Amino acid sequence: MEYYEISFGKIIILRNDLAEVIVNEGVEIDTVMVTEFHQCLLTHFANSFSLLITKVNSYSTKFDAMVQCGTLAQLEKMAVFAPSRKARLGADLALNVPRPVELDIQIFTDREEALAWL
Repeated sequence: MEYYEISFGKIIILRNDLAEVIVNEGVEIDTVMVTEFHQCLLTHFANSFSLLITKVNSYSTKFDAMVQCGTLAQLEKMAVFAPSRKARLGADLALNVPRPVELDIQIFTDREEALAWL
């Protein structure tokens, strides 16, 4: 398993078509960070891939960054592992943001269920 530090967290390569992202505590994600995140993913995945977003830390995302997040053409699915009520509320909010592309995304309270879905 490989992992890469980015300015706001880490990306863990779980398989050749699956990555997990964990955002650091207290971060406010902006569009520059989303671009950095997307570039890192494109560097490590030549073909389509899926993402597991693990919301174990408390962080926020600016609206324009929410709109931009997940717009990569190579992204097939996104699962959000939201183990707490607060994490679930944040994930639900982000899920309902209008985006220029339709996302295949689901929220889970169990990490293994999220991985099985992916």
